[in-house]
Amino acid sequence: MINSQSRIFEVSRVLFAGMMATLLFSHSGSAQEVSSRPVSYHKDIRPIFQAHCQGCHQPAKPSGEYVMTSFAAVIKAGESGEAAVVPGKPEESYLLSEITPDAEGNAEMPKGKKALSEVERDLIKNWIAQGAIDDSPAGTGTQVDTEHPPVYTRLPIVTSLAYSPDGTMLAVSGFHEVLLHKADGSGLQARLIGVSERIETVAFSPDGKRLAVAAGNPARMGEVQVWNLFAAGEEGAEATSPVLQPSLALSIPVTYDTIYGASWSPDGKIVAVGCTDNIVRGFSAETGEQVFFNGAHDDWPLATVFSVDGSKLVSVGRDMATKLYDVGTQRFIDNVTSITPAALKGGISAVERHPTRDEVLVGGSDGTPRIYRMERITKRVIGDDANLIRRLPAMPGRIYGVDYAPDGNTVACGSSLDGKGFVHIYKSEFDSTMPKDIEGIVQKVVTTQSQEEKDKLEAYITANVEVLHTIEVPGGVFAVTYSTDGKTIAVAGPDGNVRYINAADGTIQSTWAPVEVAPPAQDSVAPANPAFADDDNLADPEKLPSGTTVVGLEVLPQSIQLAGPYSYAQLLANAKLNSGDVVDATRIVKISVEGECVHLNNLGRITAVRDGNATVTISLGDQRVSVPITVSGVNDPAPISFVKDVNPVLSRMGCNQGTCHGSKDGKAGFKLSLRGYDPIYDVRAFTDDHKSRRTNVASAKDSLMLLKATAAVPHVGGMVTTEGHPYYETIRRWIAEGANLDLSVPRVTSIEIEPKNPVVQHIDARQQMRIVATYSDGSQRDVTGEAFLMSGNTEAAEVNPAGIVTAIRRGESPLLARFEGNYVATTITIMGNRDGFAWKEPEAWNEIDTLVAAKWQRMKITPSGLCTDEEFIRRVYIDLTGLPPSSDDVKAFLADTTETRQKRDALVDSLIGSDAYIDFWTNKWADLLQVNRKFLGVEGAQLFRGWIRQQIADNKPYDEFCREILTAKGSNKTNPPVSYYKVLRDPTVMMENTTHLFLGVRFNCNKCHDHPFERWTQDQYYQTAAYFSRVDLARDPENKDGNIGGTAVEGAKPMWEVVTEKPEGEITHDRTGEVTA
Repeated sequence: MINSQSRIFEVSRVLFAGMMATLLFSHSGSAQEVSSRPVSYHKDIRPIFQAHCQGCHQPAKPSGEYVMTSFAAVIKAGESGEAAVVPGKPEESYLLSEITPDAEGNAEMPKGKKALSEVERDLIKNWIAQGAIDDSPAGTGTQVDTEHPPVYTRLPIVTSLAYSPDGTMLAVSGFHEVLLHKADGSGLQARLIGVSERIETVAFSPDGKRLAVAAGNPARMGEVQVWNLFAAGEEGAEATSPVLQPSLALSIPVTYDTIYGASWSPDGKIVAVGCTDNIVRGFSAETGEQVFFNGAHDDWPLATVFSVDGSKLVSVGRDMATKLYDVGTQRFIDNVTSITPAALKGGISAVERHPTRDEVLVGGSDGTPRIYRMERITKRVIGDDANLIRRLPAMPGRIYGVDYAPDGNTVACGSSLDGKGFVHIYKSEFDSTMPKDIEGIVQKVVTTQSQEEKDKLEAYITANVEVLHTIEVPGGVFAVTYSTDGKTIAVAGPDGNVRYINAADGTIQSTWAPVEVAPPAQDSVAPANPAFADDDNLADPEKLPSGTTVVGLEVLPQSIQLAGPYSYAQLLANAKLNSGDVVDATRIVKISVEGECVHLNNLGRITAVRDGNATVTISLGDQRVSVPITVSGVNDPAPISFVKDVNPVLSRMGCNQGTCHGSKDGKAGFKLSLRGYDPIYDVRAFTDDHKSRRTNVASAKDSLMLLKATAAVPHVGGMVTTEGHPYYETIRRWIAEGANLDLSVPRVTSIEIEPKNPVVQHIDARQQMRIVATYSDGSQRDVTGEAFLMSGNTEAAEVNPAGIVTAIRRGESPLLARFEGNYVATTITIMGNRDGFAWKEPEAWNEIDTLVAAKWQRMKITPSGLCTDEEFIRRVYIDLTGLPPSSDDVKAFLADTTETRQKRDALVDSLIGSDAYIDFWTNKWADLLQVNRKFLGVEGAQLFRGWIRQQIADNKPYDEFCREILTAKGSNKTNPPVSYYKVLRDPTVMMENTTHLFLGVRFNCNKCHDHPFERWTQDQYYQTAAYFSRVDLARDPENKDGNIGGTAVEGAKPMWEVVTEKPEGEITHDRTGEVTA
């Protein structure tokens, strides 16, 4: 959710005014009033820093070597060396000088954004002057500990499972805790509750007496936990069975985000983890001292494993690499392997070592498990994959869990994709010794290997492996582990259930929940407070033009039906004045509501509060209009839909825009589809990436996507919503309801904008616009707040996020509204002062003149007179022939005394069809159709150009001309328009050129994603390309001689080719991988 130009509150600036109630203080904006009361760091100052500063000044990104996420850090100096805050001395505080704007209103900080408001600056200044006191209450936030264990209203996401070495216990990750269950799932034995809310990895020590936990709070802290599981026996006491009595032995804070992939050294002395600063670390399991540190990864290391003897360490990461280290020296040794990115992203996320050999099984986003030897036995050559022992058959989705059976003869892998999970059990019984002939092949650069050698290598890496069983698991699979006897495979994932799979036959033996689930509290889906939905506040009051009276009042909509707790309707009041003008009076009229089922904000937006009926009355002068309101679906709300409800909110907050996570590579490892065109991809990003790191169905309010959006954790994009706002509640409820995706919901089919073609009479006047979406089921929804309304001429008109257009200067501006891939346009006209204008009807020579004159009259423009004969002849010659007239032509035209209109019409008639006209337009079309000897040869280009010239000379109608080109068949020697396909050759190029040339539509951008500025979708790109997929080009058997071109890179093409329609030929969708019809 990185910074974007499209923000619901202009990156928190307007939001700040609307969230004052949330920040628990009230003021009118006066510096005097602000200074008259004590300023609270916790209630007043910290929210400002969260909204504007902490995204760039956080421990993980300390811009200027200055951190603002804690009070202690705020007081310190940054790289300037000057104290940021000097208590009691604002004039000496460097922070204040950085946020104070210059004469032009620009400040050093926040960098790249508007300066803080005067109210915000005064609050900070007065806080410093009052001593810069930290009044943050101790222990703020939800308390979770042994006395206050987590209470679940939904099953938590399970990210990790581990059997104890003696086979008696199964450790299951939960929320804020690890749950120790009996191995058969018959009962909970202990709850290991710590400070970290997200548990990434659980791992038993080799002796089974301790448990290592890789955990943390996303975007805030990482933690390594080491638990002693059994009570220490008394010295001299008789030996008895150990008593399970977990106690936290070590809590090691590490970096500023959750950590991953905890693993134990074979001797139980070291715990290795991967950290989000791209560092692999190892800690003493006894003292917590860091004993290993290496930063070879380019992105987050996600899992680790030691060699059999513990001298080597392997890590895998988001950078798609598997790396090998020497533990004793902490030295990076080698890249064991890397993977090629596929459609799914995420790198390698799982690794496990063979029980007795230094071989590792890895799995990741490409869905293909592979087995590698840890250490290289051949010399390195460019592009080799020489450590690869076996490549197992691919499985759907990203692989998140892998494990070896205790005997090493089978492996199990678990993956997740779009709410489904898959477990594959593979046979892995083979001799891992590399044959001499294979050793010779892998030491060759890939490009120098013969096809026979490539085939032999392929046969080697796929030998003696097969899929024994394929199991589909509801909800997805994040964790996989074999029981110690190898008979059972435990799997779990986003649905929170643990499933036991029979390793012998692949059947699911049992399914059980690791926690008890309590009914949700009554207010868990309470409607948002509509008072927080005020999206804008306009500083300047508005009034009617002086000297005018209201003679009529029109209000839209004429009736209001609201469905659901977050539904609203934007009122639009247009006043007709005695001058004949119509002005927007939405913020001038008096509005009263009779009934308590709706809330009215200061911009005339009616928001649902509870089921019922109400009446809103709008009055201005002696004019009065009443609008009936019906509210339903608030007391018993329908489930939140990602497509219909969440996606528009994410777009409006700017999360999926091109400058944020919707960019080509996303931001900070998190990518969304551009403007939300692909909901499947986006829900994967929220619920599947990194084992659902960004959504927490067990505690929705603790989901990273909400913590980031509210700036509760550092967020470069700042604060884009607040708790209680409808946008916040929409996302929270979606997560709390399971973060599901339903693609069958009605989609937006069109949007409508009101008023159409408005006319604003005065500079600085405002016009409220209203945008209504129509869905495929016929229902309608007011989407003024979520739609994007853009001015095509920002010098004439500006638009704010509430849909209010402000006139800047006289002129016109197209207004383009966009919502969920649908577009609608209108034009706003700003008249300005036109006192004294008197319309005089100009002479009209044709229908075009009549239409233009109507526009002049509406705009109150007096047109210039007719151009001179000298100007006319020059313009018409250049327009029709591309050449200026000769001097003789000019003299003759000027000397002609025929009536002006008559002689000018005669000149046009004489030029159309002339040789110069035909040559000019032949060249135009030859350029458009790419008549070029590079593609067609000299003779082919001559034939195609000659055909074009003949069509123009014959004055062939445009539709027939196009049809003959697009339906051309046969040889380009006997039927020259066939050359159109000979030039283009590829179906997608044919489609792109045809849509651009003949339809005036660019179908290039939507090849990789939905078009960002048009209504064209990626699906439509491939559907349209499918029309050309059966165009076949073959050498003309009647004219076999001759080729065109031919290089080492590109082969020669026949001079003459025949175009026919093949009986087969399909287009594969780039995103889905499916054949498109």
